[in-house]
Amino acid sequence: MALADVVSKLYSTEINMMQCITTIIAVISVSIIVALTRWTLGTLRPKNFPPGPRVTPGLGNLLQMPISKSYLTFHKWYKTYGDLVGLKVGTANMVIINSPEVVTELFDKRGASYSGRPYNYILCNHVFPSDGDKALAILPYNSYQRRLRKSLTYILSSSGISRVMPILEAEAANLSRLCLDGGDNYVRNLYYWSISGPLAITCGKRMDDLPGDYTKAFLAAQKALLDLLVPGVAPPVDVFPILKYVPEWMGASWKADARKAHAMHLTDRTMYLNYGKEQRDTLKKDPSSVGFASLLAKIMEDMETKPGAPKFSDVELAHMGANITGAAVDTTVATFKSLMVFLACYPEVMRKVQAEVDRVGNGKPPTSDKLDQLVYLQACISETLRLRPTTPSALPHTIEKDDHFRGYVFPKGTTFLINAWTMNNNEEDYDRPEEWVPERFLENSYGLRPERFAALAKAIGATDTTSGDKTTSQPVSLGSRRVLYTFGSGRRICPGVEFATTSLLLAASKLLWAYDILPPPGGVDVSIETGFEDGVVIQPKNPLIIPKLRDDMRKQGLMEDYERTQAIAHSLIP
Repeated sequence: MALADVVSKLYSTEINMMQCITTIIAVISVSIIVALTRWTLGTLRPKNFPPGPRVTPGLGNLLQMPISKSYLTFHKWYKTYGDLVGLKVGTANMVIINSPEVVTELFDKRGASYSGRPYNYILCNHVFPSDGDKALAILPYNSYQRRLRKSLTYILSSSGISRVMPILEAEAANLSRLCLDGGDNYVRNLYYWSISGPLAITCGKRMDDLPGDYTKAFLAAQKALLDLLVPGVAPPVDVFPILKYVPEWMGASWKADARKAHAMHLTDRTMYLNYGKEQRDTLKKDPSSVGFASLLAKIMEDMETKPGAPKFSDVELAHMGANITGAAVDTTVATFKSLMVFLACYPEVMRKVQAEVDRVGNGKPPTSDKLDQLVYLQACISETLRLRPTTPSALPHTIEKDDHFRGYVFPKGTTFLINAWTMNNNEEDYDRPEEWVPERFLENSYGLRPERFAALAKAIGATDTTSGDKTTSQPVSLGSRRVLYTFGSGRRICPGVEFATTSLLLAASKLLWAYDILPPPGGVDVSIETGFEDGVVIQPKNPLIIPKLRDDMRKQGLMEDYERTQAIAHSLIP
């Protein structure tokens, strides 16, 4: 072949390669442009979406979304945009609900469509890689969720709480005993108390029977998980999915954190399952040897003996045990810390509570059968939950299909947040909402302005049974309106509300019967801006208080109460 022909062919091949490369580059460029265009358009506000702050093309409202204390920013937006605030979090749609009436309409009346949970890539694929649909924080509205709620009535319904009341009372009495150390281990004692009850009730094991320091292990596992949910700690992988491909050595340290959380929670779940099986086997051999069948043991027994009983896999049972304790502990402890900080700040209120528990206890710490007489203490707890809700935006819901409301259009997959902070601080509903005033819940059980309460009651035809006696809360119901929205609403409302408030009443009443709650030397800070931590759960930055015995006789009384309640609890769970 002539040299000219060879050169011609090579030149032709080079041209073809250049054309191929040019074509590939063009295709890639067009694909990138199309993807960026679709992304940018996706960050714009949909047609007929609720009003909200102006979006930035390509980012939506990400630049305006606060890293910390988002509920305070949501409250400002409410004053500008009203009951519904529409946001774009990247391409995702989000709606902030600021009105009880809207919550009722969407979450209660249309609950079948508004009961989903948003997908969380890190939790589903790294912390719970094979069973993310069983984890409580991201549990979808599915068969397991419905079976779970049905089974929880065994311990969380009114009759269920009566069933477990001796255990809750024993743990409350133990907290008073632990505080004899003068508050040196106050926070640790709170966690010990809050873990002990759910642990015993769920899998039939007392804290003292566990090897090692379970309080420390539990708190480490909880922190590892919650840190991954705090904005700014883990990257926004769900907003920018490309971030999930960043390797660990290039700065994606969250992957190592997620592996650590996975290992901790796997160990925890396995422990609950094994202890539940252990108690189930004990009950099989000798039913009389155990006075109380724990939740997991009862479910296992029912699956074997009762046709039609809900069925659960071992994985589901393990998650159930760990989820119940995990959900109960942080919010209960946070509320208790806040309550005690407010009582230390307002000694005149503390003295009123002590007068009530002294009267009800009649010389002894109040017992579980007299909780309904602790009206003022209940008002203090309700006011604490109003002013410092542990989860001011509750857990998010997602919508399963497109929906229309008040002329707005909510696209399928929109995330909804209940802005409990704004509802709890609405000046239309509450007199001096920024102040801690337990007496508002003695005016009526909702804590509302009397004229507002009367108007709402009249609107639904409720009868106002107010007798003029300000020492009791009025049991008038305002229909589907909830007293507070701290625990959510609709089909995904926290099923443990009554359980939590009962635990708080028991522990607080026994503690206040025995002790004065004194502030630490530096005083207490109850300001939301400076005195409270931000995170998944709101709680005081400095929760330390000093429990001081009211007099020498109180120690004898609390120890007798401790011994009495422990004897009963040990007869139920040896």
